Amino acid sequence: MTKDLEKVKDLLNLRGCSERTISNYISCINRFKIYFDGKELKKLREPDILDYFKTCFININLSPATMNVNRAAIKYYYLINYKIEFNTTLLPSCKTKNKFPVLISKDQFLVIINSESNLKHKLWLILGYGSGLRISEITKLKISDILSHEHKIKIIGKGNKERYVPLPDITLKLLRIYWTQNKDKITNNYLFPGYNNNPHINSNAIKDVFHKIKIYNNLDKSTSFHTLRHSFSMEFIKAGGDIWDLKLILGHCSVNTTTLYLHMAKDFSNVISPLNGVNHV
Repeated sequence: MTKDLEKVKDLLNLRGCSERTISNYISCINRFKIYFDGKELKKLREPDILDYFKTCFININLSPATMNVNRAAIKYYYLINYKIEFNTTLLPSCKTKNKFPVLISKDQFLVIINSESNLKHKLWLILGYGSGLRISEITKLKISDILSHEHKIKIIGKGNKERYVPLPDITLKLLRIYWTQNKDKITNNYLFPGYNNNPHINSNAIKDVFHKIKIYNNLDKSTSFHTLRHSFSMEFIKAGGDIWDLKLILGHCSVNTTTLYLHMAKDFSNVISPLNGVNHV
């Protein structure tokens, strides 16, 4: 890795950014540098970068969210390496559409997990749906994080913030079976050891498994592993859970993010319509 990218990586680490965020930023910056290969990056200005976005993003219909991540990475790169701040009016962010996430119902999830024969894969699924964990949080789970007597799991989430999530009985039962079968393979405290000298499993390994599960169960194409976390949140609210408790469980910085599930869980079937009493034609 070149010195300029090392500098970006070091400062993102210092800020406590996740491995995924750092990897995304480095990838975005590398793509940008390849596009302008042979040109002096320090001399580029907003029109040059807008041309880059038009060619590599807008013209091929990439999502506004993808463009915003790339824009943020490029802006950070210039600020860190050249002390250049771009004009946000000349280089604006893209408006993103607020869409409700796709969900998996409890009955649908039971079909999915009961059709999965691999115990480790079952655990990944149930940690997402039963405890609301992000995929990156599952990869870094340690044996010492499982607080079985208190029925909770300690999580180190985004920004290295600690929180606790519920540990359902069924998850605990599967964990105990998994431990009995794999305790000789777990040598570094990570619940799911990695391969090729990696201390823990990689997120992509879980994504690959979930992709196969999605195809096998004919799930909506927009379904991702993160859908399990959304679905957990919905079930929590529908069961009468408190929005502030859910905020803490999910590790959200603002309750405004969490209120999405409060709105989605609302049942309008008993709402009195002002049109009641209109005669049928």
